[in-house]
Amino acid sequence: TVIEAIKKHKRIVAAVVILILTAIIEIECNYQAIRHGYTDLDLSEYITEKNSLGTEKFVVSYAFPQKNYIKQIKLTGSFPKEQWFKIKVTEVNPFGKEEEKTYSDTVNGWFNDYYTDISANVTSLEIEIDKPKDAQLTGVVCSNNVEINKYRILFFVMAFSMLYLAVFEKKASKKPERFFAVYALIFGMLIIFFAQPVKNSWDEQVHFQNAYRLASGRIVKWTEAAVDIKDVSSVKCNTKAEYAELRKYMDEKGKELLYTEEKETLIPSYTVLAYVPQALFLKIGMLLHLPFSVLYAFGKVGNLILFIGVMYCAISIAKKKKLLLMFFAMMPTVIFQASSYTYDIVVLSFITLACVMWANEMYFPRKGVETWKVIAMVLLFTIGCFSKAVYIPLLLLVILLPAYQKMSNKNKIFLWGGIALIVMLVMMTFVLPTLTSTVARDLSFGGDSRGGDTGSVRQIISMVKHPWASIKLMLGSIIQLDNFRNLGYSSADNYFFGNLMFLNFAEAGILSDKWSVLLVPMFTILAICPEANADPHYKLKLWDKFVIFVSVFGTIFMIWLALYLSFTPVGENEIRGVQARYYLPLIYMLFALLPWNKKCFDFKREKLVRASLCIVQILGWVLMYQTMIQGRLV
Repeated sequence: TVIEAIKKHKRIVAAVVILILTAIIEIECNYQAIRHGYTDLDLSEYITEKNSLGTEKFVVSYAFPQKNYIKQIKLTGSFPKEQWFKIKVTEVNPFGKEEEKTYSDTVNGWFNDYYTDISANVTSLEIEIDKPKDAQLTGVVCSNNVEINKYRILFFVMAFSMLYLAVFEKKASKKPERFFAVYALIFGMLIIFFAQPVKNSWDEQVHFQNAYRLASGRIVKWTEAAVDIKDVSSVKCNTKAEYAELRKYMDEKGKELLYTEEKETLIPSYTVLAYVPQALFLKIGMLLHLPFSVLYAFGKVGNLILFIGVMYCAISIAKKKKLLLMFFAMMPTVIFQASSYTYDIVVLSFITLACVMWANEMYFPRKGVETWKVIAMVLLFTIGCFSKAVYIPLLLLVILLPAYQKMSNKNKIFLWGGIALIVMLVMMTFVLPTLTSTVARDLSFGGDSRGGDTGSVRQIISMVKHPWASIKLMLGSIIQLDNFRNLGYSSADNYFFGNLMFLNFAEAGILSDKWSVLLVPMFTILAICPEANADPHYKLKLWDKFVIFVSVFGTIFMIWLALYLSFTPVGENEIRGVQARYYLPLIYMLFALLPWNKKCFDFKREKLVRASLCIVQILGWVLMYQTMIQGRLV
């Protein structure tokens, strides 16, 4: 009877259980404050100054009469610029042994209060801060007070709720595209909420600048806060209190006009069309006079909504590898990009939808020719390639559609000629300026805007002088997957490229390799398990395979060539800047081409859907907590 009552009211029971679990976690996180809490322990009287090797320093040294739990240390003062300092403490571990630990943090010229989380039993501490001219340190306070963390509560309520839906709600397995839309919206909005008004994603400052300019009309009013984002000049924050100060500071700077910029025309270039969703929401935020921190977050919502809408359509209509497509669309890195300032998500979603339509028409051909679908495919491929022309060779796949094999030769020539013309036109936007500048010997053309000894023209001249070395470098780099780890910092050199592609939050962090034990098997199972009632009616011929190889390999080749020309210093025997995420628009296409159509595993579809939904959520929630919350907001 009890079990039947629980089943009848399972959603109410689930809500109560979720709230209880969240409350238990919050109590556990505040356990030391509840048991040994205190509001403030003022150590300001122990502030001294000393000269060490010719450098003036502030020093705070204090030994506690007995071990004392310090949750957070707050420094108060004024400093002319951002600088690092160290806190040396003697901690008592859970076994009663004392250990020396050193924490590093920053003070800056933006705030007057600076916070460092310690969360340990301490018997002594020593703080040393360099004292530049006009710097002041006026207060040092230790605290261990009870604090209800809204970020942590929101995270666990949402995580537990979505896991409940995946496991116990049958509708989630029957309509996976609907679950994707709900999950992507919640997960993406949390990323936006947790991100704060700072740069988090790849080249986000550049993409914000372009979206902001597009949203501003002819006269671009650059506020001090917008310029700080554009120039990546924000100070470092690593606690909830500091981010609260940052939002307040940026909101004030968002009211201060620094300078104006007049654009030559209101008609946007085709290369910035991918910024329209972000610019639209930024414009709405400007009209509503939102504070800058809210405005900055609001612009990202446009990208997220576009991504959810396009990928929902793709999952809904997919006849082949539907579950794999859903699993891919829910990958943390994919939603992270959709919740940031970037054009990559327009490229990814539009190309993926075009590939889904192509696979449907290719493997499940109909008698009649539906011209509107071909037009839609061509438009999706073209729009997706406006910002990154390197993917345009994929458009060649349209000429393989079986429905067009019975056309007259005249119509085939017309169709293939039109597609070839579009490919050439899009490619010319990428190639022609470089070739023209090469002929004109404009050696300064095509350099990376972030600096370095780069230049497309000089790189092409170098490649022409060394053709065999260039071919060897290109082919070797493409085959050697190890070069995916080319992120510019040594800590990423040992990550599995699958983690870099799917479990990567850019500057916030990457999930460690051990989590690939969930990622790889689930992708493998979804790749080789056929969909129910979706046996292909068409098998690829030799000509089909040849064209597919040319288009896919041509795209990959263009990715590496573009990064060698524009990002790699001239004459280097390596290709810099290529990242695993550049392959994301190719993922569905590559898996859709797999020939497996036999039943390899005896999985019921409902269980397979639930397993994939749970695994992708575990990966996503763990990554979000470790990178967006832990060490930042708790």
